[in-house]
Amino acid sequence: MVRVPRLLPVGALALLASGLVTGLVGATVGAAALSATAVQAQQAEPDGFSDAEPAKRGRRSRRERAPRAERKAATPPGMQQATPVAIFGDWNVFVNGDGRAKLCYAIAQPQARSPKTLKRDTAYLFVSVRKGENVQNEVAVMLGFPSKPAASQIKPGSAAAPTDPTLNLGTGRYGLVVKDGNAWLQNPAEEARVVSEMSARNPKLVIKTTSLRGNPTSDEYALAGFAEAMKRTRDECAK
Repeated sequence: MVRVPRLLPVGALALLASGLVTGLVGATVGAAALSATAVQAQQAEPDGFSDAEPAKRGRRSRRERAPRAERKAATPPGMQQATPVAIFGDWNVFVNGDGRAKLCYAIAQPQARSPKTLKRDTAYLFVSVRKGENVQNEVAVMLGFPSKPAASQIKPGSAAAPTDPTLNLGTGRYGLVVKDGNAWLQNPAEEARVVSEMSARNPKLVIKTTSLRGNPTSDEYALAGFAEAMKRTRDECAK
């Protein structure tokens, strides 16, 4: 089953529509909000993705040397309206809204990105819980650049192609559907399984995509602390 983008927002689009990323799109939501991530990426490069010079060697910055306990919450641009609740390893827990409109999510940035010589915006992986809609495990990714869509997204029924975007977890490989720099699992029925595997002993999760310019990419997320972060996310939305 392939998730087709709907008029009603899901995943990252729910954050856009809920006002968490109004800094990206001003007062405009709906269709304009769908392309906010891509617009932000295109401000620096034609498609938000370019070859760049390798980073020069030198002394690490104070931020890079900071101990884990002093890390700040990984808040994507424009999400400052959400309230940071806790940090578990590389994972942060945020809450927005009250009552049945409450949105809670665990979010992290990639620990490693490959190739290192390619320039792109910051990426984020998050799992959302939306109390009023009975959503418990929605997995979404902000890629930081526009990606080539899956073959089945272009032509329904097509076989998977080597350039298809995927979420790789242990021995599992899950197809992604992409839109404007955002990605979700192609099959929503797999969300609970993916979150369960993320909470198990898998040390990492890898997002593999191909940029619109044809550059293969790989973003690696550490999963240490995810189980605790997800439990706290559910607890916060249960209040």
